[in-house]
Amino acid sequence: MLFYRLSLWVFSYFQYNPRVYWIFLPAGIRMISVFIFGWAGVAGLFIGSAITNEEEMSSYVIYLAAISALSPMLVKRTCKWWFNIPSTLQGLTGKQLLVFSIAGAVANSLFSSLYFHLTDTIDTLKSFLPMFVGDLLGTVIIFYLSKAILRFAIAIYKPPA
Repeated sequence: MLFYRLSLWVFSYFQYNPRVYWIFLPAGIRMISVFIFGWAGVAGLFIGSAITNEEEMSSYVIYLAAISALSPMLVKRTCKWWFNIPSTLQGLTGKQLLVFSIAGAVANSLFSSLYFHLTDTIDTLKSFLPMFVGDLLGTVIIFYLSKAILRFAIAIYKPPA
């Protein structure tokens, strides 16, 4: 929820419409949550997405929260199978992370756009591309930020010899 609020505050200039942003940091948090926590991450994403929704609780909120939470798990499982990556994600390469990022952006944008189209909420033809770009940029930013934080933490912590 913190990254959602931070993303809205820092990147408010890049808002395409109330549901779509050209840079959306929570997209990266989605992937990391599912990588680290699995189905518990999906549950947390669902709850976080429902809580941060500005609208009243309705089926609209539930569907969007489900899309936001389930899309990264679908991508994780599909890409792990495709690349034959072990459950520990050991040996994950930069190229594979890029594929995860692109697939995550496509999945969320596609499922969200389909929902928007079916409910006549937002013009899907105009919102798909900005949503895809926003999710992809947000994921790449979060992945590189996570990498920098991990390197910094490792540099500070020097295990005893």
